[in-house]
Amino acid sequence: MALFTGELQRALAAPGCPLCRLVRHQEEAWIWHTLYEFTGDPGVRSRLDASYGLCHEHAHLLRRVLTGHRLLGGSGVARIYETVVLRYSEQLAALQGAGGRLKQWLGSERQQLAKLELKGCPLCLSSQQAERGAVFFLLEALQKEGQLWRPRLKSSEGLCNPHLLLTLEDNQAHEDPELRQFLIQDQLERLAELQGRLYQLQRKQRYDVYEQISEEEACSWQEAIWRFTGMQYEKLLWQVGPESDVGA
Repeated sequence: MALFTGELQRALAAPGCPLCRLVRHQEEAWIWHTLYEFTGDPGVRSRLDASYGLCHEHAHLLRRVLTGHRLLGGSGVARIYETVVLRYSEQLAALQGAGGRLKQWLGSERQQLAKLELKGCPLCLSSQQAERGAVFFLLEALQKEGQLWRPRLKSSEGLCNPHLLLTLEDNQAHEDPELRQFLIQDQLERLAELQGRLYQLQRKQRYDVYEQISEEEACSWQEAIWRFTGMQYEKLLWQVGPESDVGA
Protein backbone atom coordinates (compact mmCIF):
# COMPACT_ATOMS: atom_id res chain seq x y z
CA MET A 1 0.00 0.00 0.00
CA ALA A 2 2.79 2.44 0.92
CA LEU A 3 4.53 1.85 -2.43
CA PHE A 4 1.31 2.34 -4.36
CA THR A 5 0.33 5.53 -2.53
CA GLY A 6 3.63 7.11 -3.58
CA GLU A 7 2.90 6.24 -7.20
CA LEU A 8 -0.69 7.45 -6.85
CA GLN A 9 0.41 10.78 -5.40
CA ARG A 10 2.78 11.38 -8.34
CA ALA A 11 0.09 10.36 -10.82
CA LEU A 12 -2.40 12.80 -9.28
CA ALA A 13 0.14 15.59 -9.67
CA ALA A 14 0.66 14.82 -13.37
CA PRO A 15 -1.59 15.90 -16.27
CA GLY A 16 -4.67 13.88 -17.18
CA CYS A 17 -6.36 10.87 -15.64
CA PRO A 18 -4.16 9.39 -12.88
CA LEU A 19 -5.49 5.86 -13.38
CA CYS A 20 -4.67 5.93 -17.09
CA ARG A 21 -1.16 6.99 -16.16
CA LEU A 22 -0.74 4.23 -13.58
CA VAL A 23 -1.93 1.55 -16.02
CA ARG A 24 0.36 2.80 -18.81
CA HIS A 25 3.25 2.90 -16.34
CA GLN A 26 2.57 -0.75 -15.47
CA GLU A 27 2.37 -1.74 -19.16
CA GLU A 28 5.78 -0.29 -19.93
CA ALA A 29 7.28 -1.95 -16.84
CA TRP A 30 5.73 -5.31 -17.84
CA ILE A 31 7.25 -5.07 -21.31
CA TRP A 32 10.69 -4.10 -20.01
CA HIS A 33 10.86 -6.87 -17.42
CA THR A 34 9.53 -9.45 -19.88
CA LEU A 35 12.13 -8.57 -22.50
CA TYR A 36 14.96 -8.23 -19.99
CA GLU A 37 14.28 -11.23 -17.77
CA PHE A 38 11.50 -13.53 -18.94
CA THR A 39 11.79 -14.29 -22.65
CA GLY A 40 12.89 -17.79 -21.65
CA ASP A 41 10.27 -18.31 -18.96
CA PRO A 42 8.06 -21.29 -20.01
CA GLY A 43 4.89 -19.80 -18.52
CA VAL A 44 5.34 -16.42 -20.19
CA ARG A 45 6.28 -18.02 -23.49
CA SER A 46 3.30 -20.38 -23.48
CA ARG A 47 0.89 -17.49 -22.95
CA LEU A 48 2.48 -15.47 -25.74
CA ASP A 49 2.47 -18.50 -28.05
CA ALA A 50 -1.20 -19.14 -27.32
CA SER A 51 -2.17 -15.54 -28.13
CA TYR A 52 0.21 -15.23 -31.12
CA GLY A 53 2.11 -12.46 -29.36
CA LEU A 54 0.70 -9.12 -28.27
CA CYS A 55 -2.30 -7.22 -29.60
CA HIS A 56 -1.83 -4.33 -32.05
CA GLU A 57 -1.65 -1.59 -29.42
CA HIS A 58 0.69 -3.42 -27.07
CA ALA A 59 2.93 -4.78 -29.84
CA HIS A 60 3.63 -1.23 -30.98
CA LEU A 61 4.15 -0.11 -27.39
CA LEU A 62 6.68 -2.97 -27.13
CA ARG A 63 8.48 -1.51 -30.14
CA ARG A 64 8.60 1.92 -28.50
CA VAL A 65 9.85 0.52 -25.19
CA LEU A 66 12.52 -1.47 -27.02
CA THR A 67 13.83 1.57 -28.90
CA GLY A 68 13.58 3.78 -25.81
CA HIS A 69 15.74 1.71 -23.45
CA ARG A 70 19.41 1.13 -24.26
CA LEU A 71 19.57 -2.04 -22.12
CA LEU A 72 17.17 -3.85 -24.44
CA GLY A 73 17.83 -5.39 -27.83
CA GLY A 74 15.75 -6.93 -30.58
CA SER A 75 16.88 -10.45 -29.70
CA GLY A 76 14.29 -10.68 -26.90
CA VAL A 77 11.45 -9.90 -29.29
CA ALA A 78 12.96 -12.29 -31.83
CA ARG A 79 13.06 -15.04 -29.21
CA ILE A 80 9.38 -14.55 -28.42
CA TYR A 81 8.13 -14.29 -31.98
CA GLU A 82 10.23 -17.13 -33.38
CA THR A 83 7.95 -19.70 -31.73
CA VAL A 84 4.87 -17.53 -32.35
CA VAL A 85 5.64 -17.58 -36.09
CA LEU A 86 6.25 -21.34 -35.98
CA ARG A 87 2.99 -22.07 -34.15
CA TYR A 88 0.93 -19.85 -36.45
CA SER A 89 2.52 -21.40 -39.52
CA GLU A 90 1.70 -24.90 -38.28
CA GLN A 91 -1.91 -23.95 -37.65
CA LEU A 92 -2.20 -22.23 -41.02
CA ALA A 93 -0.62 -25.18 -42.84
CA ALA A 94 -3.21 -27.48 -41.25
CA LEU A 95 -5.82 -25.76 -43.43
CA GLN A 96 -4.15 -27.04 -46.59
CA GLY A 97 -5.52 -30.10 -48.23
CA ALA A 98 -8.57 -30.39 -46.05
CA GLY A 99 -10.83 -29.49 -48.93
CA GLY A 100 -14.42 -30.53 -48.50
CA ARG A 101 -13.56 -32.49 -45.37
CA LEU A 102 -12.74 -29.32 -43.40
CA LYS A 103 -16.25 -28.89 -42.05
CA GLN A 104 -16.35 -32.48 -40.87
CA TRP A 105 -12.80 -32.26 -39.50
CA LEU A 106 -13.31 -29.31 -37.12
CA GLY A 107 -16.97 -28.48 -37.40
CA SER A 108 -16.65 -25.51 -39.74
CA GLU A 109 -14.09 -23.50 -41.64
CA ARG A 110 -14.96 -20.43 -39.57
CA GLN A 111 -14.19 -22.30 -36.37
CA GLN A 112 -10.78 -23.35 -37.65
CA LEU A 113 -9.92 -19.86 -38.92
CA ALA A 114 -10.98 -18.38 -35.57
CA LYS A 115 -8.19 -20.37 -33.95
CA LEU A 116 -5.71 -18.26 -35.91
CA GLU A 117 -6.98 -14.98 -34.46
CA LEU A 118 -4.98 -13.23 -31.75
CA LYS A 119 -6.86 -13.65 -28.49
CA GLY A 120 -6.08 -13.13 -24.85
CA CYS A 121 -3.10 -10.75 -25.21
CA PRO A 122 -1.13 -11.35 -21.97
CA LEU A 123 -0.41 -7.65 -21.53
CA CYS A 124 -4.11 -6.81 -21.93
CA LEU A 125 -4.87 -9.26 -19.13
CA SER A 126 -2.07 -7.84 -16.97
CA SER A 127 -3.31 -4.30 -17.62
CA GLN A 128 -6.84 -5.22 -16.59
CA GLN A 129 -5.50 -6.57 -13.30
CA ALA A 130 -3.42 -3.43 -12.78
CA GLU A 131 -6.44 -1.29 -13.56
CA ARG A 132 -8.59 -3.10 -11.00
CA GLY A 133 -5.80 -2.78 -8.44
CA ALA A 134 -5.43 0.96 -9.09
CA VAL A 135 -9.16 1.48 -8.70
CA PHE A 136 -9.20 -0.51 -5.44
CA PHE A 137 -6.31 1.39 -3.85
CA LEU A 138 -7.59 4.78 -4.99
CA LEU A 139 -10.98 4.11 -3.43
CA GLU A 140 -9.37 2.74 -0.27
CA ALA A 141 -7.29 5.91 0.06
CA LEU A 142 -10.32 8.15 -0.56
CA GLN A 143 -12.37 6.15 1.94
CA LYS A 144 -9.91 5.59 4.79
CA GLU A 145 -7.83 8.76 4.50
CA GLY A 146 -10.33 11.07 2.85
CA GLN A 147 -9.01 14.26 4.46
CA LEU A 148 -5.67 13.66 2.77
CA TRP A 149 -6.58 12.07 -0.55
CA ARG A 150 -9.82 13.78 -1.52
CA PRO A 151 -8.15 17.20 -1.79
CA ARG A 152 -5.41 15.57 -3.86
CA LEU A 153 -7.98 14.17 -6.26
CA LYS A 154 -9.80 17.51 -6.39
CA SER A 155 -6.58 19.38 -7.21
CA SER A 156 -5.69 16.89 -9.96
CA GLU A 157 -7.23 16.86 -13.44
CA GLY A 158 -9.48 14.03 -12.29
CA LEU A 159 -10.53 10.75 -13.85
CA CYS A 160 -11.48 9.97 -17.40
CA ASN A 161 -15.09 8.82 -17.70
CA PRO A 162 -14.20 5.14 -18.38
CA HIS A 163 -12.18 4.99 -15.15
CA LEU A 164 -14.82 6.90 -13.24
CA LEU A 165 -17.35 4.21 -14.20
CA LEU A 166 -14.94 1.51 -13.02
CA THR A 167 -14.66 3.20 -9.63
CA LEU A 168 -18.45 3.50 -9.36
CA GLU A 169 -18.85 -0.20 -10.19
CA ASP A 170 -16.38 -1.23 -7.47
CA ASN A 171 -17.82 -2.73 -4.28
CA GLN A 172 -16.18 -0.06 -2.14
CA ALA A 173 -18.05 2.72 -3.91
CA HIS A 174 -21.23 0.65 -4.13
CA GLU A 175 -21.26 0.04 -0.38
CA ASP A 176 -20.32 3.62 0.57
CA PRO A 177 -22.97 6.04 -0.79
CA GLU A 178 -21.08 9.07 0.51
CA LEU A 179 -17.91 8.07 -1.37
CA ARG A 180 -19.94 7.35 -4.49
CA GLN A 181 -21.60 10.76 -4.23
CA PHE A 182 -18.21 12.46 -3.84
CA LEU A 183 -16.91 10.83 -7.03
CA ILE A 184 -20.02 11.69 -9.04
CA GLN A 185 -20.17 15.28 -7.82
CA ASP A 186 -16.47 15.82 -8.51
CA GLN A 187 -16.90 14.61 -12.09
CA LEU A 188 -20.06 16.66 -12.65
CA GLU A 189 -18.19 19.80 -11.63
CA ARG A 190 -15.34 18.97 -14.02
CA LEU A 191 -17.74 18.29 -16.89
CA ALA A 192 -19.57 21.57 -16.27
CA GLU A 193 -16.28 23.45 -16.41
CA LEU A 194 -15.27 21.56 -19.56
CA GLN A 195 -18.57 22.39 -21.23
CA GLY A 196 -18.02 26.07 -20.45
CA ARG A 197 -14.51 26.06 -21.91
CA LEU A 198 -15.71 24.27 -25.06
CA TYR A 199 -18.43 26.90 -25.51
CA GLN A 200 -16.00 29.78 -24.99
CA LEU A 201 -13.53 28.31 -27.48
CA GLN A 202 -16.23 28.24 -30.14
CA ARG A 203 -17.54 31.70 -29.26
CA LYS A 204 -14.14 33.39 -29.23
CA GLN A 205 -13.15 31.86 -32.58
CA ARG A 206 -15.97 33.73 -34.30
CA TYR A 207 -14.80 36.47 -36.64
CA ASP A 208 -16.80 39.14 -34.79
CA VAL A 209 -15.42 38.32 -31.31
CA TYR A 210 -12.11 39.90 -30.30
CA GLU A 211 -11.62 38.32 -26.87
CA GLN A 212 -8.45 36.35 -26.31
CA ILE A 213 -8.77 32.58 -26.01
CA SER A 214 -7.28 31.30 -22.74
CA GLU A 215 -4.83 28.40 -22.67
CA GLU A 216 -7.44 26.25 -20.88
CA GLU A 217 -10.05 27.05 -23.54
CA ALA A 218 -7.60 26.33 -26.37
CA CYS A 219 -6.88 22.88 -24.92
CA SER A 220 -10.49 22.07 -24.05
CA TRP A 221 -11.10 19.97 -27.16
CA GLN A 222 -8.13 17.77 -26.24
CA GLU A 223 -9.48 17.34 -22.71
CA ALA A 224 -12.87 16.35 -24.14
CA ILE A 225 -11.20 13.52 -26.06
CA TRP A 226 -9.22 12.06 -23.15
CA ARG A 227 -12.02 12.69 -20.66
CA PHE A 228 -14.37 10.47 -22.67
CA THR A 229 -11.94 7.87 -24.03
CA GLY A 230 -8.92 7.77 -21.70
CA MET A 231 -5.35 8.98 -22.08
CA GLN A 232 -2.85 8.29 -24.84
CA TYR A 233 0.85 9.00 -24.31
CA GLU A 234 3.35 10.03 -26.96
CA LYS A 235 6.35 9.54 -24.65
CA LEU A 236 7.38 6.63 -22.48
CA LEU A 237 6.55 7.09 -18.78
CA TRP A 238 8.54 4.34 -17.07
CA GLN A 239 12.30 4.43 -16.57
CA VAL A 240 14.67 1.83 -15.18
CA GLY A 241 16.26 2.37 -11.78
CA PRO A 242 15.97 5.18 -9.21
CA GLU A 243 15.00 7.78 -11.83
CA SER A 244 11.76 5.84 -12.46
CA ASP A 245 8.82 8.18 -11.92
CA VAL A 246 5.18 7.57 -12.73
CA GLY A 247 4.66 11.33 -12.99
CA ALA A 248 7.36 11.87 -15.60
